[in-house]
Amino acid sequence: MKLTGFEDLRVQKTVTAIYTAFESLITERPYEKITVKELAERAQINKKTFYRYYPTLDDLLAEMQARYSQEYLKEIGSFQYPRDLDKSVRSFIEYSAKQGPAYDKITIGGTYTGIRQQMIDVVMHDTWLNLVSFSA
Repeated sequence: MKLTGFEDLRVQKTVTAIYTAFESLITERPYEKITVKELAERAQINKKTFYRYYPTLDDLLAEMQARYSQEYLKEIGSFQYPRDLDKSVRSFIEYSAKQGPAYDKITIGGTYTGIRQQMIDVVMHDTWLNLVSFSA
């Protein structure tokens, strides 16, 4: 659930707890081995509470991927391609260095190949593929 800041404080705390627990679990084990039960216990919530906000773990992972992609796209939003390619690469390295171990696991780890590719596709679509010379 993407927070807007206008949610009830309890909702904000619950979603933050889910997200924090999930990031922690991602750094500890392969995604396929993470269960909703384990996540709920770590976040100190009921399993039903998890399902109130996310239909599946895949939805939570997709939201995390989207958050990373959108944050990076905000940083490079004013860049023009191909002129600012060097600035884009530098921004990507700097952005990546500021993220935590869950980001590293998703973008580098072997079991997250599909998610990593989705992140690349989002960034490519919003940058290079918007150029007339590349969309033909």
